[in-house]
Amino acid sequence: MKTNIKNMPISIGGAILGITAMGNLIHDFLPYSRELCGTIATLLIILVIIKLINYPEIFKEDLKNPVLASIIATLSMAMMLLANFIYPYVGYNISITLWIIAILIHLFFVINYIVRFVYKFDLTDYTAGSFVVFAGIQMIAISAPVFNQEFIGTIAFWFSFICVIFVFLTVTYRYLKIHVSEPTQPVIGVYAAPFSLCAVGYLSSVSPNNFYLVVSLYLITKILYVMVLAKFIQYWKYPFYPTYAAYTFPIVINAVTTLQTMKYFSTIGIKLGFMQYELIIEIIIAILLVSYVLAHYLINIFEIPRVKE
Repeated sequence: MKTNIKNMPISIGGAILGITAMGNLIHDFLPYSRELCGTIATLLIILVIIKLINYPEIFKEDLKNPVLASIIATLSMAMMLLANFIYPYVGYNISITLWIIAILIHLFFVINYIVRFVYKFDLTDYTAGSFVVFAGIQMIAISAPVFNQEFIGTIAFWFSFICVIFVFLTVTYRYLKIHVSEPTQPVIGVYAAPFSLCAVGYLSSVSPNNFYLVVSLYLITKILYVMVLAKFIQYWKYPFYPTYAAYTFPIVINAVTTLQTMKYFSTIGIKLGFMQYELIIEIIIAILLVSYVLAHYLINIFEIPRVKE
């Protein structure tokens, strides 16, 4: 078991975040889904914490890797969501303390990434994973309303939104110019996340909302969503890599974008029936992909024998 924990990839944070977000997404449709997903996510985070405590040298090396140094921020993002999750059970003080700790950890990841890979700029260091640390700041905006901290959420939204635009241009240019190795290619799934996070962060903490910005963010997210799903079909022939975690939370947050945009349209008197069917399809896809990735992670972590196909 000790060896299993040591070998657990830090990119599992993406799967943990996806599971946590999934619980919030389908809570209105499936009773106790939030509790179930929150429990699974908490247990996995405990395993990650055990690894970080027992093998800090591995953690330090991960912070020097341009892909892992950004993806690791999914852990602090998951902690922010879990702070929302535990609020009804443990009260304001404990949950907001966890929220603040998660924000501070995330800011540490942001500063580490800026010092190592922005200040010392090298285009080859940038992949879709580079979005995570900057777009992840939107999780502050998304989770802030539970603690009545919309002002902080608004600041987080605008800072993250500006960063996402610059990172999007940089990463896209990199993909057009420089080849990405096969194990890293699934990271492109993260493309589905940054503008979805911006959309949900904007609708969560910023008020009043600009109709044209809401529509623009929604359309951008759907274009990128279709692109990453097409890429997943292309990557299906590959063996399972830890980078497939990129197909968990980004897919879930896309469905959340659809749900939140529907609610926004409803408040201004616009009802688009097709979005209900779109939401159902996106939830089904999210459940399938999160389950697929989680199953493979558990197989690898606990060395569960695979069924021969």
